[in-house]
Formats: sequence, structure tokens, C-alpha cells
Amino acid sequence: MAKIIFITEDSENREASEIEFKVPNDLDIWEYKRVCMRMAGAMGYTNLSIKKAFGHEYRDESDIETTKKLQALYSGSYAL
Repeated sequence: MAKIIFITEDSENREASEIEFKVPNDLDIWEYKRVCMRMAGAMGYTNLSIKKAFGHEYRDESDIETTKKLQALYSGSYAL
């Protein structure tokens, strides 16, 4: 189990000073992105700011298809 931790030692802070997420060790990049977006929300960033910074939370079909093609190309099994 891995941890993603935010800690602030700002004496003027009146909100959460420590936020800790326990996550599986084998997150893929999209799962990691989702955790980071949730961490940003927990830190107080607005949904609009998070969407502007991170973009879409989930992969769409074109991302999935591109990933499959790149994996096939890398493995040498890609056919034109």
C-alpha cells in the first residue's frame, strides 16, 4: 500500500493541515491522475480549477484505442 500525503505547516492555516490517501501500489497513470484530482479537491481547489489543470478525469475511447495501437507497435505485432 502506497501513500500520497499533503502536509502544511502554515501557522495561519485554519483548514486541514494533513491529508493522507492510501492507494494500491499498482495504480495505472489514469488511476493516479484521479487520485491527484481528488487530493486537489481535498486541498480546497475548486472543481473548475481542477478540470482546467488536469483535463478529463477518465480516458475516452480514442485514448484507449491509441494505447492499444502503441502497445501492439511496441510489441512488434502491429499490422497495417
